[in-house]
Amino acid sequence: MRPTGRIAILLFLLPFIAFAQVKETMTVSVVEVPVTVVDREGNPVRGLTAANFQVFDEGKSRPITALDSIDFASAQSMSAMSPMNPAARRNFMILFDLSFSSPLSLTRAEQAARDFVAKSVGKRDRVAVATIDAQKGFRLLSAFTSDRKLVAEAIENPQSFHGNDPLQVAGTIPWNEQGSSTGGGDTHEAQAAAEYNEMIRRSRSMDDRYNRQKIDREVGLLAGLAKTLRSVPGQKHIVFLSEGFDPRLVQGRDAGITQDQVRENDAAEHGRIWEVDTDQRYGNTSSMSIVDRMAEAFRRSDVVLHAIDIKGVRGDADAQNGIEHQSNEGLYILANPTGGTVLKNANSIDADFSRFLKRQEVVYVLAFQAPTSEPGKFHNLKVKLVDVPGGRVSARAGYYEAGGENVAERSLSNAEIVVNDIPQDAVHVAALIAPFPTSGENAQVPVVLEINGPDLLDGVKGNSLTTEVFAYAFDDEGLVRDSLYQRIGLDLTKVGTTLRSSGIKFYGVLSLPPGSYAVKTLVRVMETDRKGFLRTDIVVPRHSDVALSKPFFFESPGKWLMIKGASHDKTNAAYPFEVNGDMFIPRAGVRVKSGEPSKFAVFVQNAAPDDVIIETTPAAKVLSRFKSANGTKLVMQLDSVAADASSVNVTVRTKSGTAQETSTTPIHVE
Repeated sequence: MRPTGRIAILLFLLPFIAFAQVKETMTVSVVEVPVTVVDREGNPVRGLTAANFQVFDEGKSRPITALDSIDFASAQSMSAMSPMNPAARRNFMILFDLSFSSPLSLTRAEQAARDFVAKSVGKRDRVAVATIDAQKGFRLLSAFTSDRKLVAEAIENPQSFHGNDPLQVAGTIPWNEQGSSTGGGDTHEAQAAAEYNEMIRRSRSMDDRYNRQKIDREVGLLAGLAKTLRSVPGQKHIVFLSEGFDPRLVQGRDAGITQDQVRENDAAEHGRIWEVDTDQRYGNTSSMSIVDRMAEAFRRSDVVLHAIDIKGVRGDADAQNGIEHQSNEGLYILANPTGGTVLKNANSIDADFSRFLKRQEVVYVLAFQAPTSEPGKFHNLKVKLVDVPGGRVSARAGYYEAGGENVAERSLSNAEIVVNDIPQDAVHVAALIAPFPTSGENAQVPVVLEINGPDLLDGVKGNSLTTEVFAYAFDDEGLVRDSLYQRIGLDLTKVGTTLRSSGIKFYGVLSLPPGSYAVKTLVRVMETDRKGFLRTDIVVPRHSDVALSKPFFFESPGKWLMIKGASHDKTNAAYPFEVNGDMFIPRAGVRVKSGEPSKFAVFVQNAAPDDVIIETTPAAKVLSRFKSANGTKLVMQLDSVAADASSVNVTVRTKSGTAQETSTTPIHVE
């Protein structure tokens, strides 16, 4: 009985042991769901709170932990320099269809794309440009960006058109079906006509199979694109510029009577069922299944496809077939199941598309916590309204657990990190970015990065390490005014010790005119895909302004592995971190020891040394003042810093009282 009792006790304890093990290893992630709410007339509903929503994850109610509201009609929300929740961001991909568009139509498509960006895209919206070709696949010309100059360059010549016709003058070679017999009842002529018609039928059948394969391939590429875009946060709209394909190849003929239908009806009545093309009459089940899978991929990735018909004026009759209608129904086959719309006239994009965007003018971002069990697993979502009479809610069909991205998604995510300020802390980075006046129009803007070495080495196998450094300066219109990129290859047998003890200090230079900027830096380890991201907001002053620099703390040489980026500095200015002819290395992440003195420099533009009054918190003393070509340089010292100090604040004003400036530098007291 005792062994049995032990078994019973073990069986009794097993659920609790299993629960404890699950509890120890379970991780929880935050899921953000953008939703829109409209009234009966389709107008956005404003002023809702978390109490007005219920979220169901795989049928289970999840408490809403946070709610963010973004109003795209608000001037304050649309300020380009202010951060925006990436989940609410509107992203538009302009997609040129090279499979089913003539060269003339592609010219119209380029103009339609320019009009769309000019008239329908908002200041805070991101735009990408791409092409799709059933033979060559998908090609991304520009990632999602607010830089309208880059978008315009991509639209100007998306890709040289290569049709199937060797002379590039026709899509398919038409067959003339209007043959007739000149003899009354000549048997040979009748037989020849029958053979000729059979040859035409077989040739058209071969053409249809080829074109159907093109359609299936392109629809499959669209499904793959939707899956890739699932990693992009926010609202995602594909603006598909195309003439569309022949809809009968997918869904069969329409209800109208055609010559083919009359001929097939006659064949069926006389038992010649082999002459009846069921795909033509009822649609191709395989192609329709591919469209269904595409629509499901779009819904799961929260992507909507809108099609712009670039054919131009369509006639009532097709010259090739005499009585079959020309139709853009193929565009509806793609757009309708994704929740998108078809714009039939490229000249009315603004009016037509603005009605659709009106429904998405106000976005609520609902956040909830969910356990993570299987990376890449899809969860079905439902959002319901509470106490919103007449309201209709739209939300994405679900979400994927983190960790299931493919290579294309990761590549796209790098751009999204920069564009949408998505935090990344696998590699810790400190940044010092400061403008310095020059004799020219642009200021010299050094970018000093301190990259944590142990973070770079984590997970790296072997004796080589490759690090990528990106920096982009976005102005208040969202344009990238300057950027830099550096790939750093390192031999760990030579520099591994330095990396383990400190890391990399990177120095690069941007060139920027006066204005406000968000300088975004991304550091990526190619071997492990570990990343670090920082956004630094700066103001480049005008030449005539009195301006105060940040406190530049002096760094002891020899601590870091020093890397100087390949320079394309248009100012050709000298190294700016210099006082009275002595150059110094500035710190990006400032660490000071409590009770020990720390020296730093402060530069004041357009102010003479004897006109400067300076105050600091904590209190610091001025060791020396020097006149410079652009104003004054001061060397100061903190004699003691309290253990709870978190920043050094410097205020400068002129004795004449004409100007006062304040700057702050975060510090860490050890």
